[in-house]
Amino acid sequence: MNWNQLRYVLTIAEEKSITRAAQRLYLTQPSLSLSLKALEEELGTPLFTRGPDGLEPTYAGSLFCAWAAETDISFGRLNDKLSDIASGRRQLLRLGVSPHRGNLLLPTILSAFYRQFPSCEVHTVELSTTLLRLQLDAKQLDFIVDVPSPDTVTYCNELLLNEPILLAVPRSFLPRIQPQSGALELNALSGEPFILLPPEQMLGGICQKMCEQAGFLPDLRLQCSSVERALSLAAQQLGITFAPLIFAQRQFYGEELCYFHIARVETSRPLALVYPRSNYQSAPLKAMLELFRIQVPKLYGL
Repeated sequence: MNWNQLRYVLTIAEEKSITRAAQRLYLTQPSLSLSLKALEEELGTPLFTRGPDGLEPTYAGSLFCAWAAETDISFGRLNDKLSDIASGRRQLLRLGVSPHRGNLLLPTILSAFYRQFPSCEVHTVELSTTLLRLQLDAKQLDFIVDVPSPDTVTYCNELLLNEPILLAVPRSFLPRIQPQSGALELNALSGEPFILLPPEQMLGGICQKMCEQAGFLPDLRLQCSSVERALSLAAQQLGITFAPLIFAQRQFYGEELCYFHIARVETSRPLALVYPRSNYQSAPLKAMLELFRIQVPKLYGL
């Protein structure tokens, strides 16, 4: 079976005649008949039967024609895409970002990108840092927007901003904490229960270090592996936790939690474009990276 045979069958079905189909296809009638016979032998079933108005598709022929029509349309689209790629108009970009960042960043950035490159195709992958790095290592992503990679030989880490880390405090804790402004002294919370990430995770390690700088070890009530889970537990009034600025901007559990900056302690986490040093950067990819450089600080309000 070949692409020409699909077109032959569709033309015979439309014309209801091998003679008229051959004329339309600029073939001789014998050659078209032989092509149809060879296809029917290959498929093991006749595709047409003679009716009062000419050739009519059999049941198998009807199924074949429906499939052939869909395939012909799909093949045409593929040809258009390949033509765009060959001419430089079409490009597939694959980017990775954590789900909570994707919600904030992607709508604005992708909208601006498609005004420049309307024919490009973008695949977004929203996963945790560990899984994003695995896909980047496997060359399944062109770049990620995340904390810098420790492998600075293979990857370029281009800093976008240092994202502030805030305190997320259950509202029921406020009467005894009695905050006076939008910032809290961390050592004033030394007797309060905390919900923390493990210290081997970047955010967990940063928060542990902040408490040590403030002169105390946090009273660890709960430990969990994600910021989202820590916030959901804090919203149940189980303890204080830490969260990057983006969660406060998106008002995660805004009815149950209050977010505060931390006074007199360096509190930030780096956010970077991470991409392989050796990869070629097409014009669309360069434009996408530039949009992240420009828009991310604006979207974070920094």
